Amino acid sequence: MVLELTKSFEIERVEKDSIKKFNDEVIVENYFDIYVDDKKISTLMCTPSDLEYLVIGHLYSLDLIGTYQDIKNYEISNHKACVNINKSKSTRAEIKAYDFVLDRNKVFKLVDEFQNKSEVFRRTGGAHSCGLIKDYEIIKFEEDVARNNACDKLIGYIIKNEIDLFDKFIFTSCRISDQIIDKILKIGFNLIISQSSPTSVSIEIAKNHDVNLIGFARNERFNIYNKNDNLIII
Repeated sequence: MVLELTKSFEIERVEKDSIKKFNDEVIVENYFDIYVDDKKISTLMCTPSDLEYLVIGHLYSLDLIGTYQDIKNYEISNHKACVNINKSKSTRAEIKAYDFVLDRNKVFKLVDEFQNKSEVFRRTGGAHSCGLIKDYEIIKFEEDVARNNACDKLIGYIIKNEIDLFDKFIFTSCRISDQIIDKILKIGFNLIISQSSPTSVSIEIAKNHDVNLIGFARNERFNIYNKNDNLIII
């Protein structure tokens, strides 16, 4: 059963000279329990899409798995996931910095494409989005009512498909908090670009881990909050 991602409600809109009734579309938020070896580890409030990737990414972010092969089996329904994992976790691959030439004009074009990618956001204004980018093209796009979930969905996709990130970066609409940057660093991105702002802690984390952090990528501009020697802006 595929669940709807939006729901319509009759509302009243108050304007300066009038009050109007109309149907407004809002993003769906469902509870979702995750069990590991018969023990509930999390209850998430999420948008009911790509739940498999959400589960995999969430387990990875919690350090319960190191690779997709650490999962023995799982069953997923609309409100629940039951997962069995190996007792010993696989060793994660070493994360290496890589050289990256960033073309600002191509980033500006990517910003426009990314903003138009989310149908749920266009309809509701309530979705956070994350994209896996290669050669300034969106090769995977995830969205959710919660920014952490959107990030975990993208991570789950990467983990399941064993994608090498050396020539890719993450682009997101999310504010870069300590939780978000922690997830992104664990999976191995060396370049993070957000349409929103970073927090003070996330900037400090980026500096401590020598990761490129860019924020406020919008309206043909962006701010560089941390830049290592491997990143060249043209």
